Amino acid sequence: MSLLPACDDFLDQVPLDTPTTATFLATEVEMNAGLTGVYSSIRWESATVPFQVFFDHWTDIGIERNQGNAAGVFDVNNGSVSSLWNFAYTSIQRANNLLAGMEAGKGNVAEATYNRIQAEARVLRAFAYYHLVFMYGDVPLITQPLQPEEFYTQTRTPKAEVVSFLYKELDEAAAALDWTAKERGRLNKAVAYGLKARIALYNKDYETAAASAQLVMANAGLDLNPRFQDLFTRAGQNANVNKEIMFELLYSDAYTNSITYVPLGHGSRSLGGQSGRFPTQRLVDMFEGKDGKRIDESQVYNPTAPRLNRDQRLKYTVVMHGDTITENKQTAVYNIYSDNTKFFENGNWVSRTNGDFTNAFGPVKNGVGYLWAKYSFSDETLFTSKVSWIFMRYAEILLTYAEAKIELGQIDNTVIDALNKVRARAGQPNVDGSIAGNQRELQELVRRERTVELALEGFRWFDIRRWQIAELVMPGAVYGAALNPANVPATPNFKLSDKHDLNSIPDYTASAALRFKRDNRLFEAKHYLLPIPQRERDLSKTLSQNDGWN
Repeated sequence: MSLLPACDDFLDQVPLDTPTTATFLATEVEMNAGLTGVYSSIRWESATVPFQVFFDHWTDIGIERNQGNAAGVFDVNNGSVSSLWNFAYTSIQRANNLLAGMEAGKGNVAEATYNRIQAEARVLRAFAYYHLVFMYGDVPLITQPLQPEEFYTQTRTPKAEVVSFLYKELDEAAAALDWTAKERGRLNKAVAYGLKARIALYNKDYETAAASAQLVMANAGLDLNPRFQDLFTRAGQNANVNKEIMFELLYSDAYTNSITYVPLGHGSRSLGGQSGRFPTQRLVDMFEGKDGKRIDESQVYNPTAPRLNRDQRLKYTVVMHGDTITENKQTAVYNIYSDNTKFFENGNWVSRTNGDFTNAFGPVKNGVGYLWAKYSFSDETLFTSKVSWIFMRYAEILLTYAEAKIELGQIDNTVIDALNKVRARAGQPNVDGSIAGNQRELQELVRRERTVELALEGFRWFDIRRWQIAELVMPGAVYGAALNPANVPATPNFKLSDKHDLNSIPDYTASAALRFKRDNRLFEAKHYLLPIPQRERDLSKTLSQNDGWN
């Protein structure tokens, strides 16, 4: 669904984002315009970059040029903490105003149309609440437009109660939606059940997660795009083969300023990018060898040539030394060891200054030797990219189903088939028969699959918390590629403890001095939840604070 300026004109006349119950929507045109306003409110961006991009950089698999929240030194006045709260409640408020305001025009609109608009708004509201409860814990549950005095008397609803509300919301909304939306970008029944499955998985309600995911698998007619890399270019997204992309943030051809700076912020300095966010060694080392084994157990992994004989997703997720990359309509060899590199110009390879090595803000001087490939290979220039941001895709549904069933101990062919679908597209062998019935081994596998399949898509921040491993993966230094290719670091140790092994957490102690290194991160128990923003508590004295935050 395109987010049109015409909607803004309507919103200027009918203030859906203000605290009033006097807004009445009498016609289908007005209701649809109001719904477009709710869709526009889920564009939670900082510097034209969706906030979901930053989530993974607040974890062990990503690093920002400036340390950011991953450093663990933020407080109740942190800008990101406040922005996320405000973005989410703006979405909720717009949805509430639409849902209340459209009741007056119910008799003027076909019943199916009315129910569909209402259902889409409820799913969008649930999308905002899912972020809130898993970031902040207990939060105010607001389902009606607020009167002015109510802004100052809010209290926090227990997380379990909010989750129960979301289950009911999504079930009722799904009943009014078709499995396939008639317009790209609109929500459908598959997204409603997919969101319910995600919420349930994050809440360790594995029965609900498996059942909701299975509904999508059995009824939505979705499948994986044949080529993983096509999911993250505009041409590939437009084709959306097998309809893997379920829910996306669209950018419009009709408006010049409808762009995203995700590729620009991740792009090579040699090719005109700004390289402000980078992947880490820990992510790189979670990608298996082509024999389907973790690198500490693989017979084909070679630490002297770490790009070779690996899961295909590595190439399309992380740019490594020696890769040939095309960005900003230019092609070069990514090089972290020389001040010159090769560029392909007018049919020939020429040597020129290597910005990735020399630039003060590049991946050598500010990162750990890697760049993001995922979302970086834009079909347009880096300053004009319109590649959609994916909120949900079918691979997540398959992995949610598999993880939930494994956690329940209900391991059957459907679980193995779901895992094998995701692995086969990556060129990885099927699940080894020796572990097909082993719950512990399958837990390790599905957690690793989830990390490498969904890297940079905004899931890791939630996963390390629900798996209770944040205290293991967050503190300390962030490591990267070899400082000197002639002095190869040892393959890391994944078996420092049972928990390290289960979660495929590599330890670099044995050769830390041989690697790029950044940061000295801190992590405390209080970081499992974000603090309630101080500004909100100043406005509403009745809001309590999460443990450990002053």
